[in-house]
Amino acid sequence: MTVDVAGCHAVLHIDRLTSNLAMARSMLDDGARILGVVKANAYGHGALAVSRALEHAGIDGFAVDSPDEGIELRQAGIASPILVMNPLCPGDASPMIGFGLTATISDVQAAEALQAAAHRAGRPADIHVRARSNCAGLGADGDGNAIVSLLRAVRNLANLRVEGLFTHMIGPYRDDPVQIGREVAGFHTLIDRLPADLPRPPLVHAVTSPGLFNAPDARFNMVRLGAVLYGIRMVEAGGAPFPFRPVMELISRIAHLCRLEPGDDIGYGPAARQRSEGPARGRTGGRAAMIPVGYADLPYLLRFRDSAVLIRGRRAPLIGEAFMGKVLADVTDIPDAALGDEAVFVGAQGIETITVEDIGKANGIRPSAILMLGPRVARRLSGHSAGQVGGVE
Repeated sequence: MTVDVAGCHAVLHIDRLTSNLAMARSMLDDGARILGVVKANAYGHGALAVSRALEHAGIDGFAVDSPDEGIELRQAGIASPILVMNPLCPGDASPMIGFGLTATISDVQAAEALQAAAHRAGRPADIHVRARSNCAGLGADGDGNAIVSLLRAVRNLANLRVEGLFTHMIGPYRDDPVQIGREVAGFHTLIDRLPADLPRPPLVHAVTSPGLFNAPDARFNMVRLGAVLYGIRMVEAGGAPFPFRPVMELISRIAHLCRLEPGDDIGYGPAARQRSEGPARGRTGGRAAMIPVGYADLPYLLRFRDSAVLIRGRRAPLIGEAFMGKVLADVTDIPDAALGDEAVFVGAQGIETITVEDIGKANGIRPSAILMLGPRVARRLSGHSAGQVGGVE
């Protein structure tokens, strides 16, 4: 049973999620596989609900950052392949085997630890080998020699099967054609120069959500998609159409209304007084709405700039500074704003819309980080497919 209270809640449009998956498939060659990236609680959307919906829609597997994320999905009944993308820590080998997770290998020590765990368990383990591509040192050196040496070493470990070879490119996130070209060419060269006795692994992947638009030559036969499944645009990619719909809306309500005079303190820091003077400047006073959402719920509010909420279909600027559990919006120009009115932080109301891209641009934050919600934010599922997922998380 859902208790309807005034705090913030997230509405997850499950049909949009599955439609986004279908749209991504339409952009790929026949037979190309899609790993749904559900790390960090599915970018705040709720990993379990998202994974159940995508699994029901026929996704080919999932990608997470750490074994605990994969174990949680397994314990909840997710049966699809789950790739743990961060290189394996040897101490995690046994639970990786025990829960049937696919490990990322970038060095021989980790491979040997996984081999020992697989031998003890009496079962083989699939692995993906990660090649480094300018990404914070993650993966084996991408010049080819290190990958060949690692593949040769793994070939001698009887309980390991090399299912995939992948890299993670930075160029697509910068929308930098020169860097994209360099990274794509380097990975193609690595693959093309594999010795005859080291066959190309069955699955090769390099593209993530931005690369779906600006790195088509790196799609190979698998892609890892997170942001586009959630309807989040990471890069403009030359103004290419973005046919994906946002999956999440964030909604609260007005819990209190008060007068706002120039110079009022509306935050702990001295800057909050200065920010309070803007909306009321040139007036005898203003009106503020208190919304029971703070940086404990939406971390971007801790340092927001030029942000707003939608109230009665109009933009109400956020003012002062957010508290842990509340924030103020200037409703001076919305005279009919009343207690209980919906306040939309992300989503549509009337003809107005606020997107994570808007918030990210205004606040200097990557749009995929906006929806990393605090634990108090309830998630409600919407759409025809919601019943297949479970209703509320």
